[in-house]
Amino acid sequence: MTYEDFRQSIIAEEGDFFDLIVFDFLTQATKFAEAEKYEEAVILTNDALVMAKYADVGYRIVYLIGMLCQTYLQNNQPEMADKYFNYAMLILDKNDSGYDEDMNKFLDLKALIERELQKKNEAK
Repeated sequence: MTYEDFRQSIIAEEGDFFDLIVFDFLTQATKFAEAEKYEEAVILTNDALVMAKYADVGYRIVYLIGMLCQTYLQNNQPEMADKYFNYAMLILDKNDSGYDEDMNKFLDLKALIERELQKKNEAK
């Protein structure tokens, strides 16, 4: 058995459970971010990303990555936001019905990331 075989068996047997965990983690991470507890939001969102590997979330992972980008921006870490933006660009599926809308949202996010990176560079 390979790692991927094992991961797929977990998804098949326990994917719904991990789906719920990912949703719960993201719900709490959102609450942390709204309360300006950005560090906690980042930690929990990263944990959700790990759990998503075993969930049956499929393409919805791009929304998790988008949330991570926003959380890192709010936590004054545009470099990390940019890193996750680049991951999203690898995952976005041109054949998905929501591709154009998703791409536009990520491009808006990229503009914010670039602005924050520029501010940081000018402050040096």
